[in-house]
Amino acid sequence: MDRNRTMTEFVGSLAVVFFAVGTGDVMATGLVLAVFMIAMGGTILPMFTLAKMASGRDEIEDGMNDFIAQMFGGIAAYALVWWQSSATDAMTWVAPAELGAYTAVASLFGGFLMMMVYDRQGGGWEVGILAWMVGLAGVSLTGAGDFGGMLVDSAWDMTNMLSVFGGMIASGVGAYIAIMFGEQLLSEEE
Repeated sequence: MDRNRTMTEFVGSLAVVFFAVGTGDVMATGLVLAVFMIAMGGTILPMFTLAKMASGRDEIEDGMNDFIAQMFGGIAAYALVWWQSSATDAMTWVAPAELGAYTAVASLFGGFLMMMVYDRQGGGWEVGILAWMVGLAGVSLTGAGDFGGMLVDSAWDMTNMLSVFGGMIASGVGAYIAIMFGEQLLSEEE
């Protein structure tokens, strides 16, 4: 187990989720994502981690380690928000949109677009700007944050679980399709 990699995923996820919750603004989320991808590397988003595991680019053990660190980062971010509100104010977690046809397709397409840019550019400003635009379309970028908010707010109902995990999986499938598309159709000729 690579501790540096684990801490990168944990701290990156914590920062992206914390600032996403604190500002409630997808532009800030994209900016923080870009800064952390540039400064620390890593995938930071569960959709990228799931896609890299599914495509074989990451070993299952490494990918699961990253995924768990990202989930704990999301939980820690929401726990900090809860602590800051002195546990007296209402939690700020807002459930993602119900996983209907539009949200599922938007998540799939958003994951595809973001992975195409991430795969070709290696993360950075391009991913941050695209994350901002995809977030404006209603795609939840912080799957770890949605999970953390749901856990801290004790909002475990079937609709929320389907929205959180379904959106994360749809984005991951879109990202996986982008990897396969890139390898099969856009690969450079030797």
